[in-house]
Amino acid sequence: MRFNQATLSYLSEVGAVLQKSEYKVTDVNFGELKAYVNKVDTYKKRNGKICKVEHQFGKWVSFPKEYVSYGQRKYTRETSDWSVADREVVTGTKTAKYLNNAAKEQIVKLYLATPPKN
Repeated sequence: MRFNQATLSYLSEVGAVLQKSEYKVTDVNFGELKAYVNKVDTYKKRNGKICKVEHQFGKWVSFPKEYVSYGQRKYTRETSDWSVADREVVTGTKTAKYLNNAAKEQIVKLYLATPPKN
């Protein structure tokens, strides 16, 4: 949920209480080696459910290539070849890029260390 005036009125209507507020990596662009860091608030509603609210003042932060980790990911898909009467189910593994928790913490520190632009 994005943070705006409608979000504030919804949270007050459902009696939400702020549980924690933290900065997180919410998106990653591995091609340009940039990560989007934003503030995420966690609220607990009256009915016990959790609601996460993402603010709108985040920014892209460049990070070094050493933070990127590689692993194997399994996938399953159907063939899209229309010339074959029966579609086949194809399974396999693919190399995937990701950021581990330690790298995400370092990126958040880089975000907090940069002064705001005026």
